Amino acid sequence: MSRRRIVAFLREQCIGIAMILVATPLASASLSWAAVSFDVSVGLPIGDDARLFLNITNEYYAPPPQVATVVVRRCPHPEDDYPVILFLARASGRSPGEILDLRLRGDSWSVVMHRLRVVPSVLFAGIDRDPGPPYGRAWGHYKNHRRRKFEIRDRDFVDLIKLQVASKYYRVSPSMVVAERRRGRTVEQFAADRHRSQEHARNEDRKDGAERGEAHGARKQDKGPKSQGEKPSKSHGKPHNH
Repeated sequence: MSRRRIVAFLREQCIGIAMILVATPLASASLSWAAVSFDVSVGLPIGDDARLFLNITNEYYAPPPQVATVVVRRCPHPEDDYPVILFLARASGRSPGEILDLRLRGDSWSVVMHRLRVVPSVLFAGIDRDPGPPYGRAWGHYKNHRRRKFEIRDRDFVDLIKLQVASKYYRVSPSMVVAERRRGRTVEQFAADRHRSQEHARNEDRKDGAERGEAHGARKQDKGPKSQGEKPSKSHGKPHNH
């Protein structure tokens, strides 16, 4: 092989390795911390809790990485817009890009949902009574929306979507998330606490497993192999009958 071909081959290998590193979870500290398969938040100027929530949203709805990357970077407020877009994409069967285009026209999220023909009940799945603050006003609009068009503030809309995402991802009742919101904590903080708790439990399990493995190895060493000259004793002759 000529020197030029060798150089070209090595360059291709380096490029391939770089692409793998970008795509794998260990490519960034934030991704390994979030423990997800694809870090959609790389390069976004957001806090750790918001970064984690974007990633669990992305993991739950699992859009193709190239779609996720393009959409999240087109969002004016990705920490709020992206969960809503993926939620409505699932509910409506439309693409995330289409939903973002509707939003960028200047419509409120309630109007976008109406245009997509998504029913308001999806925002309150798992909630069968007035959840109280901070969702009480939105609940009142929901219960009375048959008398008038359903319209709530974008802030409330986003919060309800995040509640649904957290509830579904962590497989907990929406009331558990509501209880944390009443304490003044955000949905992102609730998710971060759950994540850290699960990570701690996994680390403890790994630690216990390693300790059990070490103890098992030590017991095997203590027993040791039998010496080659040592043979089990055998009784010679037949036993006498008494």
